[in-house]
Amino acid sequence: MSLTSLTERFTVTGPSPRPVTFPSWKDAVRRSVFRFEFDCARPERFTGTVRERYLHGVSFIDMTSGPHAAYRDHRTISEDDTGFYVLTLQLQGRIRIEQDDRTAALEPGLFALYDSSRPAVLTVGEDYRSTCIRFPKTAIASHHGDRLAELTARPMACDPGLNDAVWSTILGVNRNLESLGVHGHTTVHSLMTLVGTMLLGELGTHAPPNKREEEQLERVLDHIDAHLSDSDLDPGRIAAAHFLSPRSLHALFERTGTTVARYIRQRRIERCRLDLADPALAQVPASAIGARWGFGGPSHFGQVFKRETGLTPAQFRRNALADAAVTERVAAPPRPTPPRHP
Repeated sequence: MSLTSLTERFTVTGPSPRPVTFPSWKDAVRRSVFRFEFDCARPERFTGTVRERYLHGVSFIDMTSGPHAAYRDHRTISEDDTGFYVLTLQLQGRIRIEQDDRTAALEPGLFALYDSSRPAVLTVGEDYRSTCIRFPKTAIASHHGDRLAELTARPMACDPGLNDAVWSTILGVNRNLESLGVHGHTTVHSLMTLVGTMLLGELGTHAPPNKREEEQLERVLDHIDAHLSDSDLDPGRIAAAHFLSPRSLHALFERTGTTVARYIRQRRIERCRLDLADPALAQVPASAIGARWGFGGPSHFGQVFKRETGLTPAQFRRNALADAAVTERVAAPPRPTPPRHP
């Protein structure tokens, strides 16, 4: 893919941010991405831009800069920013990302993942331009578990196929954030599902799994998703449905970084979050939504939901619907001024 086509396809349109000096640019990066320490050989000549757009937990960040280095070490990493990944696509110039004893040297058309919880070094060359997303680790489907740790600081290509389609979708969402209105939460959820699928595919490229076990696991995961509304869904029933022993089922899940029961619980919570954030279901009691997705009673649903999300179902719904309303108001065209008559 040529540099011209990359820049044309993956740069967000609209007014560009005003270039700023090195101190202001550093502050913008720390607000938008993470807390970094920086080195720059010629700070007096440095200019750069940062544009961040945010929706339902995911930041869309477009960046340009001059040469510099950015560092995160154990002193820089704080507890409140350890639960995130950054997925960055190189559009122009070059960057070297070092993390977990690996190095990804990115040129235009390559992308990489890095983890906020571990030290990293980013070394940037001339005429740097990138687009990236910063998202909570919990936004990726839970059965991926800690396996994504194998992908940090590995160069991946934005080739035709799934990777190109996913990055095109990321760009499309970025361009249309203000117009998504009440569909914002569902759109971001679907986008993160695509991102997870892309990264899981890349994981297979770097660490090929046992094909038979992978297919068996996918069948089990599909079965769970299809039966989330069944309150009796448990490891024993799942194992029986797939002619597995309970021990074999648990062994199958060991490589995912989670357990069968936890996966069921998290998938149910994900479905409840979507329904609670849906304005079309605003009049449906939260307890009915919990029951719809297999939770036994209102008290149990409320306890599990708060433990997983930090909010009660009512608090989550109130916040999600308020966010949707604000987004819709921002996206609405200005009301025309009525003509004045003498």
